Amino acid sequence: MIKKISLAVSTALLLSNTAMAAENIVVGVEKSYVPYFTELAEQFNKGKDFKVEVAATSMFDLLSALPTQKGNIADIFMIPNDRIGELADQHLISSTNFTINGFTDAATNAATYNGKTYMVPMSTDTTLFLYNKDMVKEAPKTLKEIPPSDWAAKFTDFYFAGGLFMTNGGYIFKDNNPQDIGLNTADSIKAGVAAQGLYDSGVSHWTLMQDDTVAYDIMMKYFMEGKLKAIINGPWAIADIEKAGINVGAAPIPSWDGSHPYKALTGTKGMTVNGYSDNKEGASAFLKFLATPENAQKWYTDTREVSPSLSVSYKEGSLHKAIFDATNIGQPMPSIPEFMKVWGPMKTALAQIAQGQDVKAVLDAAVDTIEIDIEDM
Repeated sequence: MIKKISLAVSTALLLSNTAMAAENIVVGVEKSYVPYFTELAEQFNKGKDFKVEVAATSMFDLLSALPTQKGNIADIFMIPNDRIGELADQHLISSTNFTINGFTDAATNAATYNGKTYMVPMSTDTTLFLYNKDMVKEAPKTLKEIPPSDWAAKFTDFYFAGGLFMTNGGYIFKDNNPQDIGLNTADSIKAGVAAQGLYDSGVSHWTLMQDDTVAYDIMMKYFMEGKLKAIINGPWAIADIEKAGINVGAAPIPSWDGSHPYKALTGTKGMTVNGYSDNKEGASAFLKFLATPENAQKWYTDTREVSPSLSVSYKEGSLHKAIFDATNIGQPMPSIPEFMKVWGPMKTALAQIAQGQDVKAVLDAAVDTIEIDIEDM
């Protein structure tokens, strides 16, 4: 039997049309990751009766094509953890035949769905407290103590605002149970009121940031012009901030008022096995080979992306140490498919909160919509 390694997306082939034996394995990854996986494949292939080969492809293009291409696509590929439940339920990815060890609890939980491991974590990311070190010596103990004029966050976006709910005692799904939604509890309403107080402060940038379409740009502009002492943003913003001449520091986001930790939403991406692979056993063996302390350290060294492996060393006080610490204590984005129904209603609710509408009413409406959408799945 011959496997054709092809993927047609936007009339372009993302993987090569090279034909190879069905028992062989193709790893499909972004072009920048090809050297890392090629080197590991060469090590892994020694003494094997099948071979691992590496092909360059876009992660999101591959995932978009996966439902129709199924087995005619890479045997191993990268996914973000919030897609695991959806893909597992469609049998488009396969659980591994081993459990992962030596990763942060957040990453281990992110890789798990219904008690099974579906992913070897590679990279992890989250939002941080970014501050101007020329204006602030160290991160404060709480966000509430910082005057609204000194900082900004895009709290019209649930990726940024999720931690604000949890630092006030709220939650998304209790114990990952989609029947127990906590986004309109008394504690979550407290979080909404806290955000609304910032937008109602009369401070110019918070007023401008009521418009979600410009909020991010306003936040970055004010911070890079030295008008703000701190912002909540991700490590992806660091390069632009440094180019603007800001001496930027990073730390895990402080608690809102000291009552609960700020558990920022964290994303983990990693490698999984195609549910339609002709050689799941061999693919799982390669994933197990990946999941070692040595290969996690090599991943960080080669890519400079933060690994959630407990064995990787990060320099104290560095940006990467701040990212690791923040993801270690953060809230993994739930892997269950029902989580995908949270984004839209909460985006609407947060925009309405920013514009001064009744907090309880808009959160109740958001949860009602989420519940209906989940029932319709």
